[in-house]
Amino acid sequence: MIAQGISSNGSDLGDEMLVAVMLFVVGWLVGRTYTVVVLAMTSSVIMLTSMALFITTYGLDVLHLLIALGYLGAHQSGYLFGAFMNGYQQDN
Repeated sequence: MIAQGISSNGSDLGDEMLVAVMLFVVGWLVGRTYTVVVLAMTSSVIMLTSMALFITTYGLDVLHLLIALGYLGAHQSGYLFGAFMNGYQQDN
């Protein structure tokens, strides 16, 4: 029932999950090579781009706001995973 409501809105959640996986991989690559400053810049680009696309295509609603926050979560968790795998040095 919920899936039909989402599909009738013109949005397919499978596509959003593929984008989230790609953003996780990009975050993992950023975490392996760059610092948190690059993460802040890429996160702002992701948020601005996704919100601009969602507002111009679907209008502003709660579902697409949550999807954009999910994109940020996927990207930033990928960064944390990449930084952990790289042996990111902490200040002790």
